Amino acid sequence: MSKPFSIQNSLPGKLNPGVNVFFGITECQTERLEAFIERQLDMLGKAHARSLPPGFAASRQLFKSLGIDPTRHRPSAEALWRRLRDKNEFPRVNPLVDLTNLLSLKYQISFGLYDLDCIQGPVRITLGNENDHYLGIGKDRLNFIGKIVLRDSSGAFGNPSADSLRTRVHEKSTHIIQVLFFHAQDGLKETILSESLSCFESFFILGKTFSFLLETNEEQGISLEGAICKTNASATLWPSPN
Repeated sequence: MSKPFSIQNSLPGKLNPGVNVFFGITECQTERLEAFIERQLDMLGKAHARSLPPGFAASRQLFKSLGIDPTRHRPSAEALWRRLRDKNEFPRVNPLVDLTNLLSLKYQISFGLYDLDCIQGPVRITLGNENDHYLGIGKDRLNFIGKIVLRDSSGAFGNPSADSLRTRVHEKSTHIIQVLFFHAQDGLKETILSESLSCFESFFILGKTFSFLLETNEEQGISLEGAICKTNASATLWPSPN
């Protein structure tokens, strides 16, 4: 991926997305990762065998603050937990997706995972309109009117409940972006974002990584050749990459 990438949050004050970007993924320590996932699933199953884990309250509050019914349109993390509790199932797709799903369960936060090479132009996180729809992964066409949506120049491609077929991550994806859908008042967002980044760094051989929160509507730009930049009307700032 050589083209610049930018992302903007249009819902500050309610939604503060966390963003982890991984460039140059070349290798996975598969055996270590599989053992880690199995241990974590066992611990999660024992800790939350019956009642809904407390962390899901923040995701439900986020949905409600935007007029979205979290019972009718469940955050993906809660849907994963219910599947694990009720059917003892944890979907296996590929190492990148599996670790992201595990982190979603562990931290009780919905994650989106997207292949950067499939994203066209700048990304905006906003509420969907009548034009926002896509084919879900293993699902029919989904509509996102009034729901949180990620949109690029080709249209909608992501949501806290279901991601699109167009930008899905494959086992051979080399440049990916992880979006964590935090409620603005979630006091653990910095910790969860940092630990999620560190977890990926523990199991994958990576080139560059970037990590930041979108707490305002300021556009954040990233280039593989450069560093993260914050873009506004007056200046461009270049902090150091992780």
